[in-house]
Amino acid sequence: MNFVSATLSDYHIVMLGLEELRPTEEINLDRAMSLSKAISRDSVWTRPLLVELKHSLVMDGHHRLYCARQLSLRKVPCILLSYEDPRLSVTSWEDEASFDTNRIYEAGLSGKLLGFKSTRHRLNPQIPTCGIALNTLM
Repeated sequence: MNFVSATLSDYHIVMLGLEELRPTEEINLDRAMSLSKAISRDSVWTRPLLVELKHSLVMDGHHRLYCARQLSLRKVPCILLSYEDPRLSVTSWEDEASFDTNRIYEAGLSGKLLGFKSTRHRLNPQIPTCGIALNTLM
């Protein structure tokens, strides 16, 4: 794990290898392909993935993880958090009800992914943007 020296809004950006990251949700392939084209065109990574710190479960950023693989990146900027962090709330996209994080752990550790947009992770303050050249992530 390599830490980026900057701290943005009290969040530390860490560079993680793609092989370390464990997805927890399925993606919408059309949306992921469109995002991949935009990232490739701009040649800049602008948003860190939100990752659970103990098991490297992707909390938010499944489409961006797909893009990183499509672009043959070796690492991506991530913000590591615990589900116990008071700045984090996890709800269902469907009805805004609190989401059982045990289901997220189960999905990420078993490989039996939750459906597309099952969970909504919100941070207060929000995750900062970044501007990292893609060639530094290869």
